[in-house]
Amino acid sequence: MKKVEHLWGERLQSYAQELRRYARYMFNDHLLFVVIFGLGAGGYYYTNWVKTLDAAFPIGWVMGIILAFFATISPIYTLLRRADVVFLLPLEIKLKSYFQKAIRLSFFVQAYVLLMVLAVLMPMYAQVSGNGFRSFFPFFLILLILKAWNLLFHWQFLKTVNTMQGFRSFLTRFLMNAVLLFLVIEAAAWWLISLVVVLFLVVLFYMQQVAKTKTLKWELLIEKEEQRMTAFYRLANLFTDVPKLKGQVKRRKWLDGLYRVIRFDKKNTFTYLYARTFIRTNEYFGLFIRLTLIASLLLFFSDSRYVVIGIAILFLYLTGFQFIPMLRYHELKIWINLYPVSNAGKEKAFLSQLQKILLVQSLVFAIVAAASGAFFDSVIILGLGVIFTFVFVKWYAPQRIRKMQRLY
Repeated sequence: MKKVEHLWGERLQSYAQELRRYARYMFNDHLLFVVIFGLGAGGYYYTNWVKTLDAAFPIGWVMGIILAFFATISPIYTLLRRADVVFLLPLEIKLKSYFQKAIRLSFFVQAYVLLMVLAVLMPMYAQVSGNGFRSFFPFFLILLILKAWNLLFHWQFLKTVNTMQGFRSFLTRFLMNAVLLFLVIEAAAWWLISLVVVLFLVVLFYMQQVAKTKTLKWELLIEKEEQRMTAFYRLANLFTDVPKLKGQVKRRKWLDGLYRVIRFDKKNTFTYLYARTFIRTNEYFGLFIRLTLIASLLLFFSDSRYVVIGIAILFLYLTGFQFIPMLRYHELKIWINLYPVSNAGKEKAFLSQLQKILLVQSLVFAIVAAASGAFFDSVIILGLGVIFTFVFVKWYAPQRIRKMQRLY
């Protein structure tokens, strides 16, 4: 019994240690510089955009939809593990306190996210409504109540859930949250807001009655916890190796033509290996596609030369920095050591692959800039992209690799 009572504390401590372990790699000096630069630039343009808003701006729907989205997303951090389905299932009746603490943890973490989102949106509200920031704390209190409602509803719903019902539940809660927040932000009549609040209470009461005779779906809870941790490990894997991450590999036969430029030669063994690694692994190929698309959209709609150049260099850095762990992608595979070649050329082959990736991305950025009509900017982006790639591959990346190797 004592073990069960202390189980949550042990799990939470282990979870915190896991987060700290990878956070020290993720939030290094270079990443913080990029984040601060990105937030500063985003804040500057957001502030200027807010100044252009007037009373005709649909602030109720915009804030209502954004806040409703974050209020509706209500995962429960149970910290369960795969073996729990065997060892804790017989003790389910004694784990009420454990799951109450899980819901409280989920509430405080997600409340902090809501606080940040509301803080970002309030300048919009103050500009459009003319009411200043005095509504901040009332809005935040309403969001906290909404978050608690969503977490309680979701917890009861998990006892009865199937895949299709899960999507319908999310959509229903999102619409309810959006309507209530819209009415509050637009200062609708109190009787109308009260009717919606009553609907919330009725729906929660109904779900509690439906789930009253149901037991926990352990497999589902463990699956959701594993999915959540896998998402975190994928993020951490962009900065360091994560042994617990199970990567996904896809054939992508339609890209086989890219390998034909690699000459069939013993000295190109690792060149071919890293080319295949880039194309076939979802974490790296998907990362390249996502960053390139996001940057391309920003470049296409930006009209300032300095902003365009800054975006291009920033995303080249993000791509290069997050590709460095690919060098160790095959580190734990024994068959790599069976290659009848020296490991001396492995780093050189990787850097050559990284250089090609960044050059291709620079070319894409230049084409996008030209397509937007900024032909001179496209030439600057291409030139600076080539210079940045050379400096990054010849100087910065080798230093990061040396530092990474000292840690293992």
